[in-house]
Amino acid sequence: MKRVSILNHVIGPIMRGPSSSHTAGPHRIGRVARDLLGEKPLKAEFLIDPSSSLAVCYHDQGSDLAFVTGLLERNLTDSDFAAMFQVAEEEGLSLRFALEPFDEADHPNSTLLRLEGAHSSVVLHSRSVGGGSIEIASVDGFPLRIVGDSHELLVEVEATAAPAFLERLLAWDPRTKRIDGSRTVLLHGSAPAGPDEALVETLRALPGLKRLRQARPVMHPLKGEILFQDTKELLLLADRKGWSLAEAALAYEERLLGLTREELLAEMDHRLVVMIESVRQGLEENPPMQLLEPTASKVLAAEKAGTMALGGPHVRAAARALAAMHTNGGSGVVCAAPTGGSAGVLPAVTTTLMEDLNISREATVKAMWAAGAIGLALDRRSTFSAEVCGCQVEIGAAGAMAAAAVVEAAGGTALQACDAAATVFQNMMGSVCDLVQGVVEVPCHSRNAALASQAFLCADMILGGYENPVPLDETIDAVDSTGRMLPEELRCTARGGLALCPSARAMRRRDGN
Repeated sequence: MKRVSILNHVIGPIMRGPSSSHTAGPHRIGRVARDLLGEKPLKAEFLIDPSSSLAVCYHDQGSDLAFVTGLLERNLTDSDFAAMFQVAEEEGLSLRFALEPFDEADHPNSTLLRLEGAHSSVVLHSRSVGGGSIEIASVDGFPLRIVGDSHELLVEVEATAAPAFLERLLAWDPRTKRIDGSRTVLLHGSAPAGPDEALVETLRALPGLKRLRQARPVMHPLKGEILFQDTKELLLLADRKGWSLAEAALAYEERLLGLTREELLAEMDHRLVVMIESVRQGLEENPPMQLLEPTASKVLAAEKAGTMALGGPHVRAAARALAAMHTNGGSGVVCAAPTGGSAGVLPAVTTTLMEDLNISREATVKAMWAAGAIGLALDRRSTFSAEVCGCQVEIGAAGAMAAAAVVEAAGGTALQACDAAATVFQNMMGSVCDLVQGVVEVPCHSRNAALASQAFLCADMILGGYENPVPLDETIDAVDSTGRMLPEELRCTARGGLALCPSARAMRRRDGN
């Protein structure tokens, strides 16, 4: 089972909208590719399989800009993001994006990147696998796996020289892999701490060396081991220790990342700051979107005026979710939770907890850790990628995470938080990803709003005595199997569902495209 970090993979990264798979993931891939090249890139060619979901939306969702931002070693939140092609031209980087088949394409977000500098070149196959997580699947034709949470050392050597190199690499990484090619051997080492300069210089001096490449982690290195394997183990441990779900999540992350509790709380607080700001911007600044006009402030004003049938905190949470998604849709800065397409739910719920229910900031940060534990359970057993499993693992997951946060804030137990999350997942089972015109706005914004409201509902049901019959992990397994049964047309390709409705196809683009 894969090792998942809450800060690396579940709540975060901090990114530009509209989609973590299509901005945060490509940006991380660009950063790794730049490291592997080992020098300033002068030419970059991106091949995207025409049948993939990425082919539909890579331009509209800013994947091309994100790739280039990473290659130029700029932050994804850089204020020049929209002008990154011009920046690339000024820095002498020639770009080409093409919809062309390539043999290694095996994922809806596969890309083949050919990169050249003044003295070197590199070819890599990458996948953006959901929530900003990535996989480098091959480098120069050698199959391997780089996910961005370790220091990487790739040493290509003559076959006869491989034992001498391997002996030295094993002292740094005992799990160094040997990958045999047709003419040469690639030795791949990976570790939380980078190789010291003495080792690198020794390797460079050995006879038989062809190429040596290094890459830094693009997220927190995983320095430790996992505290529990699944939700059942988590709940047993929480019961024995008297922990809430948030306390169990903090203990897990402390052990995995080797960070102190204070450092972890500060990291999550920073994410909360970004979430609060994304709601504020969506309400006050009317971010420019591609299809929708901003309506969050209108909904909130109507609720305040008492012109709605019911109103209340649930509706205010829905309006705040719309606001955060307006920021996301305008390529503003948001926090993936667990993805960009679902970046409205948790900001709305946390803001509502603080503003309407008088939950303290410190308690709200703790509630976010409880939310992280639910995303952790999903990512270990399934995926955050709507391209693979539909909307249920993005906005559905955000609603489940937020429900657990509400239970935590209300003083509920770890089991109650998990049951509230499972109930949301059960309500979202089989939901499709049918984004209109390939843009993360319709129906994404209204779904974020609905799930922010539903998070409070399902939390209250469990706190009020409803007994969830199917536990969280079993529910997640059902979510995963159901999602993989969905036809490709209903998994982020804009070739099914609402995307084919005449009214949806006729919507006028507000950005002029």
